[in-house]
Amino acid sequence: MGILFSGVFVFILKLDATRKMASTVKSNDDHGGSPCSRNYFIPLQRGPHFLLYQEIYNASSFLTQDSQIRQKVDESLASVLAKSDGPGPNMYGVNTGVGARALIFVTFLYITRTNQRTELQRKILKHLACGVLPLTNVPSYNPTFDPEAWIRAAILVRINALLRGHSGCRWELLHGLHQLLVNDIIPCVPLHQTISASGDLAPLGYIAATLSSEMHVRVWCGKDSERKQMPASQALALHDVQTVEYGPKEALAVVNGTAPSCAVAALAIHDSNILALVAQVCTAMSVEALTGTPESFDAFMSDIARPHPGQIEVARNCRVMIKDSKLTRYHDESDPTQTLRQDRYSLRTSPQWIGPHLEELVTGMKTLETEMNSTTDNPIIDVQGDRTLHGGNFQATSVAMSRGLDLQTLVMEKTRIGLQQFGKIGYAQSTELNNTNMNRGLPPDFCAWEPSIDFGTKAMDVATASYLSELSFAINSLAMISARYTYTTIQCLQMIYANHIWALCQAVDLRVMTDIFFAQMKIDISTSFQSTFPDEPEALVSELSRTVFNQARVSFGNTTHLDSKDRFATLVRSLLAHVTAFLEDKPAPRIHFDIYIWQRNLSKTLLESFRTARLDSYEHGTAAPLLGSTASLYNFVRKTLKIPSRKGSTFDDEEIDAQVSRVYASFDSGDIVPVLLDVLASAQ
Repeated sequence: MGILFSGVFVFILKLDATRKMASTVKSNDDHGGSPCSRNYFIPLQRGPHFLLYQEIYNASSFLTQDSQIRQKVDESLASVLAKSDGPGPNMYGVNTGVGARALIFVTFLYITRTNQRTELQRKILKHLACGVLPLTNVPSYNPTFDPEAWIRAAILVRINALLRGHSGCRWELLHGLHQLLVNDIIPCVPLHQTISASGDLAPLGYIAATLSSEMHVRVWCGKDSERKQMPASQALALHDVQTVEYGPKEALAVVNGTAPSCAVAALAIHDSNILALVAQVCTAMSVEALTGTPESFDAFMSDIARPHPGQIEVARNCRVMIKDSKLTRYHDESDPTQTLRQDRYSLRTSPQWIGPHLEELVTGMKTLETEMNSTTDNPIIDVQGDRTLHGGNFQATSVAMSRGLDLQTLVMEKTRIGLQQFGKIGYAQSTELNNTNMNRGLPPDFCAWEPSIDFGTKAMDVATASYLSELSFAINSLAMISARYTYTTIQCLQMIYANHIWALCQAVDLRVMTDIFFAQMKIDISTSFQSTFPDEPEALVSELSRTVFNQARVSFGNTTHLDSKDRFATLVRSLLAHVTAFLEDKPAPRIHFDIYIWQRNLSKTLLESFRTARLDSYEHGTAAPLLGSTASLYNFVRKTLKIPSRKGSTFDDEEIDAQVSRVYASFDSGDIVPVLLDVLASAQ
């Protein structure tokens, strides 16, 4: 198994049955410019040390009943209560203030310390309530609050951290947080209110304040079309969730952690893994659409000559995906129609381009899984050592710190750089498909009708370029902000690949149409010479037909910019020199023929054959039988998403934007994921 199969993709296959069973609450995440929207419920919770980043994405949730875990939580609480009662030692955030308000100068009479422990926890929550939120209840577009999926994931990660028994919380608090997930009560959390320095205080503050029914907190509550915003107190009462009054340290334990940054990063790296697979599937399908060669993915090239793990993985995946394809071909040095003896960079160097970023994704996964199963508040309780430790585990930089080739590069920064590279190679492949000087005979901009009136994907190329331009962001070490930017990058890359997938399906359909026509063109050319030279030896006529047909294939690719009538007149004119050159080399000076009649008749015949092939491909053509395992993706687009091959402006029932939007939506819904996995699995 390759490095990716050891991670997310095998696990997604295992979760497939769980996905069907999981609750699918329709959320109000989709609000225009916000980085993410999900229609999933909440993830699987298997207890501390067992939470995987894939599980945050999509599964059902339950709170562990393990008695040993419960005992650790209770012992931690008992330790806090014992040390906070009476005139004992100071404990940060329990019997002192927080931040600079925790200063104790014993030699001066300037001591900030409180015995109102419950009120202190409430004040901690109230001072964090200063973010910008929408004034309207259900905004159709407002980028000022976090998507619900992010907050669901953050609640889950926070519960997992508190379950470790290092935070001094009651079990009832953990149960209350879990009830928010069970009843899908998701607080509205400001998007721009954390720098992840002392943890993600504000996002967790709104989560904690939800459970204590603070009046400033509004939440999403309800199912499907009935889901709406309401005060937290109303939502808790509606679902019989008991309001929590925070005891010593409990509010601080909830808010002082990295859960939001970690959760969003986990969601982002999950989607990044999917896009890494999309990049490989689209590369394989691009090789098919461009009639490229499997040679670039040869095992010797990567397994022996340059055995980087990521390069090996990409080469192997692409190799097996196209192994049964009828569109790829090995370059034949004797084939006169092949002018370029190797594929261009976007195909030929794809293992070397994509592979290193797969390795970085694997490193990032391990870092995030460590963070998701860590204690990140302050102070933390060492029950066995009877110690209360004040430290900096809340520093969210560690959410993203990865020690690889670059010692100071953050996981989210590396992930975003990788996504940008995926976008660059996807755009390069798309550009090559569009360019008639590179695409080996495909029409300009995938136009399926006459180039003078069918502009195909000309505007889509501009749109894809605009998405690519948004993939670059300044490096920022603030974990939550970096994770948000990564989600914006993910959206742009999903748009690029939505366009690319649409274009690939159109390209292979046009390639099928071309193959249908070439089969008939070979017959037409042979017939034209048989009728023109009825008395010449059959071997000579066959050789002449074969020579002219090979040149006709080349000329066909060089005339894609012309409308059909002009195209075939030009094509046949280009053949005359080759006919003359062939006959001059033969001992048959008596051969004479009317050039004008031959040219006129063959032009007319080829035009009719081309139009027939075009209409026949509209009615009955499908590229699926010619593809390798990428046929699964092709069928998903054509059958599941109901996106037909584009025929030209006068024939199509809907515009490209509606079709590309359906492909893009399949990323957001996750519908494309099992298709991608099937592409890879069926190639094994």
